[in-house]
Amino acid sequence: MMGNQSIGGMIKILSEAIGQKVNRDCRGFNLTMQQMKILHFLKQREGKEETSQKDIQDFMRNAHSTTVNILRLMKEKGFIEITVSPRDRRMKIVKLTGQEKTFIEEVITERKRLEKQLVQGLSRKEQADLLKYLKHIYANVSKEDTDTTTISSRG
Repeated sequence: MMGNQSIGGMIKILSEAIGQKVNRDCRGFNLTMQQMKILHFLKQREGKEETSQKDIQDFMRNAHSTTVNILRLMKEKGFIEITVSPRDRRMKIVKLTGQEKTFIEEVITERKRLEKQLVQGLSRKEQADLLKYLKHIYANVSKEDTDTTTISSRG
């Protein structure tokens, strides 16, 4: 516990604060934080490899229906095009339209600025330690809860 604040509670507060800030920054581009993350993901892969709807779903860790809805809105706004793969008719390929070119550099700069703001006052070692701890916490909550299964099987 951190005073009256639990670690999980503090992580939630921090996540919400970052989300609000990023959404506020994205509003000027008529995008949400999730849409911006997808644009950034597509930009990183552009020209290197084909990106499927499933690739985006896995990257975002979203349900299929959530991914479909986000991509539909992005297509309506003209940021992406979605086509059927010629190799596998079940697979949908997602590509940038080029509309993002006018602001993507500004977005990347803003993202770097936010990252600097988050670690302001922390040494490089503290930053590395923090990242290590956050990854460890994420691994803890991501793994299957075997303790519950063991307790249930005893009951």
